[in-house]
Amino acid sequence: MIAYRPISLDDIDVQPLSDEAWTDGYAYVERMLQDWKSGENRFDGPGERLVGAFEDEVLIGFCGLNRDPYTSEIAGRIRHIYVDLAHRHLGIARALLAETLDSASSWFPRIRLRATPASKSFYERLGFQPVDEKDATHAKRLR
Repeated sequence: MIAYRPISLDDIDVQPLSDEAWTDGYAYVERMLQDWKSGENRFDGPGERLVGAFEDEVLIGFCGLNRDPYTSEIAGRIRHIYVDLAHRHLGIARALLAETLDSASSWFPRIRLRATPASKSFYERLGFQPVDEKDATHAKRLR
């Protein structure tokens, strides 16, 4: 059974996922670790969170929500969603996103993100609409 809960990178070893992501061509996980260590992004602002997916207490994925730093509007931004290779296409990313956005509407009327070509259809299936905005490819209105 997969469990989902908020996490702190001070308490969780993300390095195995970071190494896998790097090999898989995704440098953003390593950037997330560096930003956490430097204090630049610790997912600790109002409405922000970092959620982990666990199988038998082993971290297999995560998803973050920040206040969007690329716009002056009050909006959230999905950041650094990743699921390990062995657990993909099992609905874990969808569940991570749902858990991460749970109660986000209390803080953010809209969520923005930058999808990769590979993730574009995933987000669109979950109600994110393509947008022609600087620093975002997709957005979803929460309220």
